[in-house]
Amino acid sequence: MKKKNIGVITGSRAEYDLLKPIIKELKKKNFCKLSLIVTGSHLSKKFGFTYKKIIKDKIKIDKKINILDKKNDDEKSICFAISRGISKFANIFQKNKYDFILVLGDRFEILSTVVSAAFFKIPIIHISGGEISTGSIDDSVRHVITKLSSYHFVSHKIYKDRVIQLGEDPNRVFDVGSTGPENIKNEKLLNKIELQKEMNFIFKKENFLITYHPVTYERDYGAKNFKILLKVLSNFKKIGLIFTMPNSDIKNNTFHKMIEGFVKKNKNSKYFMSLGSKKYFSCVNNIDIVIGNSSSGLIEIPSFKKPTLNLGKRQNGRISPKSVIDCENITERGIISAIKKIKSKKFQKLLKTIKNPLEKKNSTSKIIKILTRITRQKNKEKIFYDLKKYIV
Repeated sequence: MKKKNIGVITGSRAEYDLLKPIIKELKKKNFCKLSLIVTGSHLSKKFGFTYKKIIKDKIKIDKKINILDKKNDDEKSICFAISRGISKFANIFQKNKYDFILVLGDRFEILSTVVSAAFFKIPIIHISGGEISTGSIDDSVRHVITKLSSYHFVSHKIYKDRVIQLGEDPNRVFDVGSTGPENIKNEKLLNKIELQKEMNFIFKKENFLITYHPVTYERDYGAKNFKILLKVLSNFKKIGLIFTMPNSDIKNNTFHKMIEGFVKKNKNSKYFMSLGSKKYFSCVNNIDIVIGNSSSGLIEIPSFKKPTLNLGKRQNGRISPKSVIDCENITERGIISAIKKIKSKKFQKLLKTIKNPLEKKNSTSKIIKILTRITRQKNKEKIFYDLKKYIV
């Protein structure tokens, strides 16, 4: 049987880490020929040229597609980036024959890819659909990607039901869990001494890991709430504060500058453009609380049995394990109260019993097995699936 050409597209550090085990396994298989296309923040100096991590992982990059504006981060620049993505991917899809496109998540870079692929009638395989995060425009982008896709790998039954509710064929929706928790088990983590050397940061007796992204549905993109968080953190002089920079959302520059300014004034803190999965997971293993509004706090951190202080509305709607403390209305008193709750003996005891609802056995193997079957089938037209038959 002729090998199927599968194009895998990655546009950000977080989504690549979730795709990495799938990419590596697909590279070994005989049923397909894999092409990796890199775009988005991977190719930006501002975000640390994270495509270099892909090369370090010994994964061949077949094409690089630059779409981001080097300076601006407003709504217009993001729209223009999507436009450039649609145009540039159209050129790729016209020149190269792909039997399938594989994408993950909810980023605008991926939206531009699937719009082009859909018009070239390339079946799209989407990972991580059906989720909700109402505080961000990513929520709507995710559902758009779902509607343009023909096959769906989701991380929970609730998400599977939601994808079907969107009109997708149940026979094309597969609950396989998330590859994020699986990555933790497969990654050889650095010990504390190795980690401190790699990060050039000496851990304190107590340490916090902070990741805060712009909240695109709030008027000030969450900047006021982030200032409140920084004010609280400035009082923790004896605690190590490790920041990872926000992704390429609208107004990310504002948060970059705020973090840079904070770190200059607080010697117990340090920021990183991108830690990469190995250092990130190793860091989580050595900290006391994860703070911010990143999806990682709900998807991966629970597998460490570590607490997450989830701030604001950005992740509203996601399945939230009991290791997550929500602080939706952000005030100094609210943040301090949540931290005290996390440190309490009762909560620390609860952490030991936490199970990650998105963690399933052999997620990657299940995906590969299903992909093998999908690629051998004759592609059928994508149709809207009604939850019940209507008589007209």
